[in-house]
Amino acid sequence: MKSGLKPERQWVDKVLKGLLDSFCIPIHGEDPMSTAAAVALQHHHAVTDQCPWCGTTISRAKFIEIESRIAEQERKKLAQDRARMQAEARETLQKTEARIRQDADKKVAALTAERDKATASAKEQQARADALRKEAEKQTEIRIKAEFERKMQALATERDEAAAKVKRLDESKQKELIQQRASLEKDRDGKLLKAQVQYNREREQLQQKIDALTRQLQRKTPDDLGDAAEVDAYEALRDAFPRDDIARIKKGQPGADIRHKVLHKGTLCGTILLDSKDRQGWQGAYVTKLREDQMADKAEYAILATTVFPSGKKELYIDEETRVIVVNRARLVEIVDLVRRVIQRMHSLRLSQSERSEKRELLYTYITSEDYKQHLVEAGRVTGELADLDVEEKRGHDKVWEKRGKMVTRLRNVVREVDTEVSSILEGRQS
Repeated sequence: MKSGLKPERQWVDKVLKGLLDSFCIPIHGEDPMSTAAAVALQHHHAVTDQCPWCGTTISRAKFIEIESRIAEQERKKLAQDRARMQAEARETLQKTEARIRQDADKKVAALTAERDKATASAKEQQARADALRKEAEKQTEIRIKAEFERKMQALATERDEAAAKVKRLDESKQKELIQQRASLEKDRDGKLLKAQVQYNREREQLQQKIDALTRQLQRKTPDDLGDAAEVDAYEALRDAFPRDDIARIKKGQPGADIRHKVLHKGTLCGTILLDSKDRQGWQGAYVTKLREDQMADKAEYAILATTVFPSGKKELYIDEETRVIVVNRARLVEIVDLVRRVIQRMHSLRLSQSERSEKRELLYTYITSEDYKQHLVEAGRVTGELADLDVEEKRGHDKVWEKRGKMVTRLRNVVREVDTEVSSILEGRQS
């Protein structure tokens, strides 16, 4: 700012110097006394003996005194004029400096405003450019993503169609194989089933006769026989399911013979109430009482293990009125294992009570079907063959174990097919 005001100051000093020179005012070091002396000398030469004021003749000494006085007055006047002019010059200089400073400030403010405006405009343009660039990148990304998803969807559709075609071919081939196997095994299974049924019937009749003769020899009452049957069932269940809570209901207390609480990792999944009967004749009160005990105990399932059945029933059936499972004592562990796995599966699936009731009825339908009965017969036949092999073990140890391995594999396959059917029932699929 100082370098900008220097030319103005030089111009003002030049003007003031000209004004002072015109009034004979010394400036920048000139002596005012020499100026006054020059004026007095001029008066001395012009008027030597006359008064400078009135024109009368005066003495030389008086003339010099008057001139000195006039010179003094002139000096004072000139000093006053010089002081006044210097003050005016300073005031003019200050005003000029203020005006110049104000103009400079205005110019600086204008330049600053213009610069800020230009900066704001540049920022705004940059922001618009960034927004346009981001929008373009976003649109490009969306377009690329949409194109990628479209291609992936097309590939997935093509893959699903190919998989469906392969599945249809496999199902068609599997169906053909099943039909061929069924047609080949139908006659054989029918003959085996008839032979097995006849064998079981004869064996049961013989066993009943043996049991009757044994009771006559030992003079045991039906209650005593029932206790023995209860103990046998209890021990068999404890051996088969050691992780469950299985307890005998004491004599004299209301209820069935055995309460079987099914556990999974220590959590109660459900309860099976079991009653064991070893009687010479069938009574409908067996299932009626067991149903009442089931309701009082709030058990999910009730199973009656017996050696006798009502007319027209054998091995396994579901009582229509009470929905109690009636099974041959020889099949008790197998049925309990099946029901137990169903209870655990329904607990894992967290089915509601209505869903569990529906699945229970489907399970009852399945275990009373001919298909399941054939599986039981097959399992019983294989089990019988395993027992027979134990007798022949001494005569051919290696050969026996080879046959045993094959039969165990067949038994596992039968059990696996049963488990598949049960899983289909629980998961709502149709076999």
